[in-house]
Amino acid sequence: MTDPAEPKPSAGVVDRSSASVVDEFAHIRRRRARHPAITIGGALLAFFLIFYSWRDVRYALSSSAPVDLGSASALFSAGRGAAAAAEMVNRYVRVAGVPDRESALELDTKGSWVFSQLFRVLGTGDRLFVHRLGDPLPAALAEADVFEGRLIRIDELPYADAIRAYFARHVTATHYFSADAAAKALAGRAPGQATSLSIVDRGGDRVTLGADETLAIDVVKPEEIQLGLPRARFATEDAARAAIESRGGEVITARGLVQPPPLPSAGAANLLASAAAPPARWTFVVRFPAARRQVALDELGDIDRAVEIRDARETVAAHIADLGADAGGAAGGPTLVVRAPGTPERRLAVGDVATVHTIAPVVIPDGALMVIEGDRPRDHVASVVIALVLFIFGVFNIVALVRNR
Repeated sequence: MTDPAEPKPSAGVVDRSSASVVDEFAHIRRRRARHPAITIGGALLAFFLIFYSWRDVRYALSSSAPVDLGSASALFSAGRGAAAAAEMVNRYVRVAGVPDRESALELDTKGSWVFSQLFRVLGTGDRLFVHRLGDPLPAALAEADVFEGRLIRIDELPYADAIRAYFARHVTATHYFSADAAAKALAGRAPGQATSLSIVDRGGDRVTLGADETLAIDVVKPEEIQLGLPRARFATEDAARAAIESRGGEVITARGLVQPPPLPSAGAANLLASAAAPPARWTFVVRFPAARRQVALDELGDIDRAVEIRDARETVAAHIADLGADAGGAAGGPTLVVRAPGTPERRLAVGDVATVHTIAPVVIPDGALMVIEGDRPRDHVASVVIALVLFIFGVFNIVALVRNR
């Protein structure tokens, strides 16, 4: 008989009665080894992701103290300065400069109420831009005109081509030039010469204008004054003219009733929203005798606080191809020559030119830099952690491949 209390022999133990080994896992199939291609692919993918994010890893490990680059205009005007700034790419920097608020863009993220600003810094030849992420932006930071953030190359952005195309097609900036700079740039070229013009504006930026682009020249007439008398005080143009002539003024040109456009404050929740509309004025260009000039202007200004007195200016617009310059002139000084087809030639003394200006598209050159304001090295600590995990994963795959081989 068999004793039920007698224990049975365990697996892998020799049963001395039958002299055989019992293996209860012999029927289970052994797991197939992973294909080497999968192991190699996983390791390569891990190392590729580390290489792709290496700039963020290096930035996260860099110093959190900003590198002071000083004035942006002085930096980029110096021959070695631009190269020194390029050497600071992917570093946390501080740079001072005047932003071009006229051509600034406001960017918004799709699906969110997060706004940011993108603008160029004046005096850098369109080679330095700032991406301001602060929303809302503190008042102290907005007034300082000092930018701290990560310096990168615009060419390294995945959307660099889109930014360049948008600026070139839709973003324009007004450039002001001194009369002397315009005369030097136009010297030696005859009107009608269909070539581009390279000139440095008052902000220090070099602007290249095509032959068909328009240049506006503001000419000051020292002997003449532009007067605007409010219609609320003078019901008719004849009454306004009589007030000027009674004080010894000679009306050169009558421009009629001029109504300035209202302030762009419709719907704005500020003090300008309730401001009164600008008054309508009878506007004249007037000449006074030199001995009577100041007294007459004082008398006219005391009539009403809405009386407008300003220098008389004439704006002469001409294409670049129709402009030239002459070193001599009637007064012995340089002159700007305007020789447009179908019109008589005009010579404008540089001393009578207040300013020269034009509107040109903003073109981002190759090698331009961008400061991402507020982007600090500590903001990219997660990139270091992810890179470390990927490195361990890649090494584990390589070790497993070697062991299996």
